[in-house]
Amino acid sequence: MKKQQNVLMGTGCWLVFAVFLWGVWQNAGWVHRLDRFGYRLLQPTTPLRTHFFTVVTHLGDPILLLPLSLVVLAICWWRHQRGRGLWFAGLELGGYCLVIAVKYTILRPRPDHKLIPANGFSFPSGHTFATTVFFLAILSLLLPHLKQRWQRVTGGILTAVWILLVMASRVYLRNHFTSDVLAGLFLGTGWWLLATTALEHATHRHQIGG
Repeated sequence: MKKQQNVLMGTGCWLVFAVFLWGVWQNAGWVHRLDRFGYRLLQPTTPLRTHFFTVVTHLGDPILLLPLSLVVLAICWWRHQRGRGLWFAGLELGGYCLVIAVKYTILRPRPDHKLIPANGFSFPSGHTFATTVFFLAILSLLLPHLKQRWQRVTGGILTAVWILLVMASRVYLRNHFTSDVLAGLFLGTGWWLLATTALEHATHRHQIGG
């Protein structure tokens, strides 16, 4: 039952992402209105807010999350959880390739007047995607060890808050449009749900075969 729910939710997330992709591709008016709304929501610009969001956005950089992923892989390997370690590594690597493929298909320019430098294309947000996948995967690895309900709830809340902060930082710093970060969120969540379901299915088959 849980596998079916994950597949349905993951597919739903990707359908929402497809709506954003189509809207950006067609240069739809609702996309521009959404982008302006998200930007205005994070105003005003102040030195303190700029410093805070700059720190947040650097902590959500895929370049930083990659070595952290290797650390997680090493820990899983050391704890004789090689299947989960390889799943985690494949999740990160496959997700990175997925985002790059979309970016170089859509070729959306980044916003003007960036507060910090940013290269490459804008859609979807790689920071949002990488942060979403990384921290949802970490949470899924930790949940079996969190015995109390309040621990699991706290872990979920902290994960959601951090993802939202990274999303906000990308829009505030004018490195991305609002539609970019929302698309990154839904693409990343869908990728994690579907990959998790695939892992559980493979593990179940292995146990039956064993």
